[in-house]
Amino acid sequence: MQEYLHIIDKDIPVVIRSYKNAKYLKMYFKANILHISKPKYISLKKVLEFINENEDFIYTTYMNVKSPLKKWEEGELFLYKGENYNINCKEDSNNLLQIKFDEQSKNIFLSYPKDISKEDKKLYIDKGIKKILKNNTESMLYTKMPYWSKMTNIDYKEYKVHDATSKFGSCIPSKKTMHFTSRLIMLPEDKVDAIIVHELCHIIHPNHGKNFYDLVKKYIPNYDDIDKWLKKNGRIIIF
Repeated sequence: MQEYLHIIDKDIPVVIRSYKNAKYLKMYFKANILHISKPKYISLKKVLEFINENEDFIYTTYMNVKSPLKKWEEGELFLYKGENYNINCKEDSNNLLQIKFDEQSKNIFLSYPKDISKEDKKLYIDKGIKKILKNNTESMLYTKMPYWSKMTNIDYKEYKVHDATSKFGSCIPSKKTMHFTSRLIMLPEDKVDAIIVHELCHIIHPNHGKNFYDLVKKYIPNYDDIDKWLKKNGRIIIF
């Protein structure tokens, strides 16, 4: 379950989970949340001691990785197809949730039920936005996957789209299957192309060796620059 750690002057959200196959305590940040995984036999007391021993690291990392989550308020910006869209919000008299992306004006028009809490408002809109992103990412990949498969002469069996923020894509070479985040549609097109080619090339080279990167760069010559951009700006898909 999610709790909060008060460290120095910040309340840091934390989720602690037990795993049967875990061999040691592990912590990492995903978005603004500290995740701690532990073996089942380790007590909560030991976890708290582990946290206390690493307070400085946790605080410093939190300050570096934290990104303000969307409140879906007037004036906020949202990345879509590599461009910033203005968010426009209003209450809906019919108590309906409506979301419209206007690509010509670069606006997102949101209307939401009246008399709901800020927390429920965010949940409603997050859910609606995620559905739109998934549909639009699937439509984009429906065109791009066959194109890049033909360009690289690499066949695949299937790809799947899931809501994810920790990885843009992954590949199971033995099954020629790929997985992509439904938030790909938020990224600039050249970044999407690089991610697709990266995963396709894993079907030929399952590792990240020299031959793998040589193959990727055969089709995406500026891959190193794109990879640096993705590592630096990866959190922009979090909302």
